[in-house]
Amino acid sequence: MIKKILMILATIFVLLITLGGYGVYRFLNPFGKLVNEELSDSYFYTRDGEGIVFSPMGNWFSLGKHDMKVDMATFQVLGRDYAKDKEYAYFKSKIIDFGIDVASFRVKANYVPMDKNHVYILTDNYYHIGEKGEGFKVFEDADPETYEQLNYDFAKDKNFIFRNEEKFTKVDHESFAVISDQFCKDINGVYLVRYQQPLYKIDANISEAVALVPSYIRDDKYVYIHTKDRGVETKDMDTIIRIPFKKPEEIQFYNDNTIVKIDNSIYYQGIRIEEADALTFEEVGYGYSKDASFVFFLGQIVEGADAKTFKYNDNNYTFSDKKHTYEGGKVVGKSKKW
Repeated sequence: MIKKILMILATIFVLLITLGGYGVYRFLNPFGKLVNEELSDSYFYTRDGEGIVFSPMGNWFSLGKHDMKVDMATFQVLGRDYAKDKEYAYFKSKIIDFGIDVASFRVKANYVPMDKNHVYILTDNYYHIGEKGEGFKVFEDADPETYEQLNYDFAKDKNFIFRNEEKFTKVDHESFAVISDQFCKDINGVYLVRYQQPLYKIDANISEAVALVPSYIRDDKYVYIHTKDRGVETKDMDTIIRIPFKKPEEIQFYNDNTIVKIDNSIYYQGIRIEEADALTFEEVGYGYSKDASFVFFLGQIVEGADAKTFKYNDNNYTFSDKKHTYEGGKVVGKSKKW
């Protein structure tokens, strides 16, 4: 009885501390609501609504805050770190002061600044607190009227394809298209995109190539999986695994996309789990999965684990079955009584 009362008192104490801390935070909070929460989590009205405060992600306690002198009637948020009023454009809280055209200044894809004359490249992400340099440069040869950011790596205008802010002539301009973050295509082929590496052409049906998830695409016959093998001298070697399928509607991904069901088979990082039963297969979490007969960890059978009782325990963040607890696919102790 005494133990139960102490537990209740401890719970009440923690609750009071939490509420007190939140109350102090709200009391000290220097700003009101976001100006435009769809575009930015960093531009706020002051508490009285008569001014603007820039605070990265609203984390004023750790990352600070910057009061801005703006024209409130014309102030508008353009992107996460960009805004303007009738007189100035702003990066974070600092005026962009190198001769841009404010009236036409805009931001595409939430992070690409431009005006009627130029597309610009950010060269100093701390421009708002720095004292050297302009923080931006003109994106040479990019046409602001037709410029389109295709994804983080590629952009396109009426004349050129750009890769990582440089003209890219290795693909056909007219037919080039991004399939996913890791694949693209043109009239000549389908390509794997690797960081700071040349495009890697794969043998796929160009007209049928579509995205599944970032590291998986398919055409009309195969699923293509980008994975990495550990090569000589610990250097990562890129690999494309090709898996035939019959019905695209039966391609099913699990939470972290390392496991996929294709037709009646289960694959882990592109390798078929021979023992897995697709009809009863389910993901448990954190690398574990199971079917009616087996428990798997990173695609390998966990020897001796009981699939029927194997589970994840929310209360103590462990995995167990009726006899044992497991860590990294290995037995680490005895299971507590169910």
